Amino acid sequence: MLEVHATIKMKGPVIDGRAPGILDDFTQDAVDQVAEQGYKDIGFTLHRVLKHPTGFYESQIRNRPVGAFARVLYDNRVIYGHWLEGTGSRNAPVTRFEGYFTFRRVTQALKRKAGPLAQAAVRRNLGRLR
Repeated sequence: MLEVHATIKMKGPVIDGRAPGILDDFTQDAVDQVAEQGYKDIGFTLHRVLKHPTGFYESQIRNRPVGAFARVLYDNRVIYGHWLEGTGSRNAPVTRFEGYFTFRRVTQALKRKAGPLAQAAVRRNLGRLR
C-alpha cells in the first residue's frame, strides 16, 4: 500500500485575518483620492469662472469626512454660495445671472474620473495582500 503525506503551510492576510482591514484601507484611499481630485477641480474651476475673485469664497471650500467611507465637498455655507452655484432664489429670472454651476459641473466630471482614481488606489495597495 502506498501512502502520501503532505504538509501545507498557508500564510498571508487572508489566512491570518488582516485582509478585511487592508480592504478597508483600499476603500479609504480610493475615497480620499476622489475627494481630493474633486477639491482640486472645484478650486481650478472657481479660479477660471469667477469674474472678480477676492479669495474668500475659494478659501471656504471644505473636504470633510462623513461616515466610514464617504467625504463631502461644500462651501462652508457661505451666504452667497447658492447664488454663485445658480440654485439661489435671487438667480434668473430675478437677475440675469444664472450661476456658474461649479459644483454640478465638477460632480459630472468627477464621476468619469472616479473609476480610474479608485483603480490606481487599488494598484498602490495590492502588494499588501500578499
